[in-house]
Amino acid sequence: MRIGALSQLAPAPGRVVVLRPTRESQAAADAAPVSPGTPSFLQADHLNAYRAKTAAGGVHRAWTGTAGEFDVTFDEAAFAEALTTFVGRHEGLRTWFDLSGATPVRHLVPADTIAFEAVPVEVPAALLDSWDEGGWEELLVSLWDERCRPDSWTPFLLGAIVREGGFTYLWGCDHAFTDGGSQLMVPAELGAAYAAALGSPVDPLPEADGFVTYAAAEQRLAATCDAETPAVREWADIVSRHGGRLPRFPVDLGLAPGETAPVRVRSWTALDGEAVGALEELCRGAGGRFTSGVFALLAHAEQRLTGIERYLGITVLGTRSQQTAMSHGWFCNFAPVEMALGASFEETVIEAEKAFGTARELARTPVHVPLGAMIAGGVLEATELASPQMVSYLDVRKFPGAGTTPFETGLHFTGEGRTGNASLWVNRFADRFELATQSPDTVAGGRAVVTCFQAVHDVLAGLGLPVRPVDADEIIGTGHAGHDR
Repeated sequence: MRIGALSQLAPAPGRVVVLRPTRESQAAADAAPVSPGTPSFLQADHLNAYRAKTAAGGVHRAWTGTAGEFDVTFDEAAFAEALTTFVGRHEGLRTWFDLSGATPVRHLVPADTIAFEAVPVEVPAALLDSWDEGGWEELLVSLWDERCRPDSWTPFLLGAIVREGGFTYLWGCDHAFTDGGSQLMVPAELGAAYAAALGSPVDPLPEADGFVTYAAAEQRLAATCDAETPAVREWADIVSRHGGRLPRFPVDLGLAPGETAPVRVRSWTALDGEAVGALEELCRGAGGRFTSGVFALLAHAEQRLTGIERYLGITVLGTRSQQTAMSHGWFCNFAPVEMALGASFEETVIEAEKAFGTARELARTPVHVPLGAMIAGGVLEATELASPQMVSYLDVRKFPGAGTTPFETGLHFTGEGRTGNASLWVNRFADRFELATQSPDTVAGGRAVVTCFQAVHDVLAGLGLPVRPVDADEIIGTGHAGHDR
């Protein structure tokens, strides 16, 4: 599995097919009953952003997805049956929101009304002629732009590019109903459902609890919290130590306050092969784990760039339970990783280990509670919420399906809208360790990312690791298809 820009997919041409609800299923979805309760906090943020974007006449491109290869013959009926099984398991994927009023109203499509059928896509001649130059990307982006929205069902679209002896599967879903962990589970679950539809024996998947229940539990927990809740006080103490500021990208991106630019995904493979294991051994030898080593690495890189003595990062942490381990939805939260830097990398690993433990505890409380309390208490200005720096770390090796063809040939991507920031995705794969950003597609934005990556490079080199060089020309790059307007 790769994690990066959609442009990295580069599928071979073939017959294009998408799955749509049958007429009867679509009618049932349009008339789906109201599901009581409010959206989750992150869903509500997304819905508000969607309203604002569409009201301003912009293009909603807050979708995300995966794509990869199946090395078996394509069967339209089996593919449709696989999607029916897949969606039927997840109430999060059977949800849409009526946004016509002031408050979002959730509708839940009954599982027994779900049914899909394959529909051929007529690819314009101009896109076929320019397929290898990005025509395929323009086609896919237009398909997902049309379908992946939160106020109608389906808020996702599954398709295939069919060739003799195999096909590329193409899955995109509006972010209101999915997170990165959900996306990385698609190849395994879709693959199992497709194999079963073809009549092959497969092990049954565990039951997956629903996202509606999760959202309700989140709201109940938030209602028990106030400014004196320990997690809220801890957040306030951390932010106060950093002058009431949330993290920003450590290098100037060349944008004015509030300004955005089209997104470009930029990535750099820092270590590969045995070097990745060597970094883990170094972290364990210091008394930490690979995860704490990641944040120690980022902290020392930022120190080189800004001279900080204490590091503050906001990370994304999964909130799945055993019952929701394979559920689809937005099962994550944000929490601070804050620490003093040690005199050496090894000392900072220990500090990061403790800081990450605190972050896991704080992630039990929905982040909107401490943020709201800090704004109300004057600890934090509301403007700080505009575009804080986020760090996501994933160990991709641990996801179900690793080792299978759909997973190993897969790409996890996001829609490329606009950004005023360059949050980091830090990922460990079976054969490499890499950093990626969704950064402004400008020369200044590219140079800033190069500067940041180079600082990480220098920290790794100082540890005696065989770090790969930072290719500035490749990272800065030029504009490409798929941009928001």
